[in-house]
Amino acid sequence: MPKRRKTYNKMKHLAMTADHLLKNKVLCYTNTLKGCYMIDLKQSRIVPPESKEGTRVMAALMRPHTWSCYIAVFGRHDHEEYMKGEQLFTSSRYYQEDLAPVFEEHHGRLIRDFNPNHMCGVGWIADPSGQEISEKVAGHIFEQLDAWN
Repeated sequence: MPKRRKTYNKMKHLAMTADHLLKNKVLCYTNTLKGCYMIDLKQSRIVPPESKEGTRVMAALMRPHTWSCYIAVFGRHDHEEYMKGEQLFTSSRYYQEDLAPVFEEHHGRLIRDFNPNHMCGVGWIADPSGQEISEKVAGHIFEQLDAWN
């Protein structure tokens, strides 16, 4: 008698495909931008949402993920730019549009602790795969997005 094969689970297959599409992709926001941007970390480029790749990534983001988020406040003092940031992780799965209320209190605390005379903006980087974002990588991404302007 032949060995019994596993049944095909379409939802599990779609979830694995979505996770693969989101590999090395992060969502970024700064108050100088007109919305969220997707960045490919491996190629260090902005993924246009109207492109073929962008539409696929946006479709993959329409399901809940366990997020990690690097939130930051940007400052400038004597022509020297700096940022104060914090890495946060979600314990449960969230949709992209539900991220803002989850991280709002942490962002508010960072803004309260920041010198208001130096502050020139705020921003965040969210990773749907839940991996840690280092301060160096975050600084490079925020530089690409002109966060200090």
